[in-house]
Amino acid sequence: MDADQPLSRVLFPRRYPAYIIQAIRKVYPWAALFLSQRRVEMMLEAAVGFGLNAVNGAAKGKTLSVNVAVPVIAKGTQYVIDTAPPAVIKAAGGADGIAARIFRKLDLDDHASEAVVLVPAQEQIAAGTVDADELRRMDEMTRR
Repeated sequence: MDADQPLSRVLFPRRYPAYIIQAIRKVYPWAALFLSQRRVEMMLEAAVGFGLNAVNGAAKGKTLSVNVAVPVIAKGTQYVIDTAPPAVIKAAGGADGIAARIFRKLDLDDHASEAVVLVPAQEQIAAGTVDADELRRMDEMTRR
């Protein structure tokens, strides 16, 4: 090692940065996918929590009846649509994908099925019967 040669040049010759850049380019799509999936999961947890707090008769750890599960899914889905970035909503499969994922996360009674719970919730979401102002008021109440 010459005295006038910088330490970084000795530790990292010119060829190493190219290898590092190639490695990052190969790993980046996987890392981006992992991070977006993690963000979707966090969003879904928030949606389930919001839906459970927004509907009377719903509580975490409680088995939900059909009458309670439909508005929990609809309100949770609408909350995500109103608050999440579009890229996260797209990664989750849009409104129908979000509703389906919330449906799978809930503890439902024996009479619940996709036809009885998920389809009516998706119809409510599509019809826009979940009001964004109501969601904001409920969000403020849950933050207190």
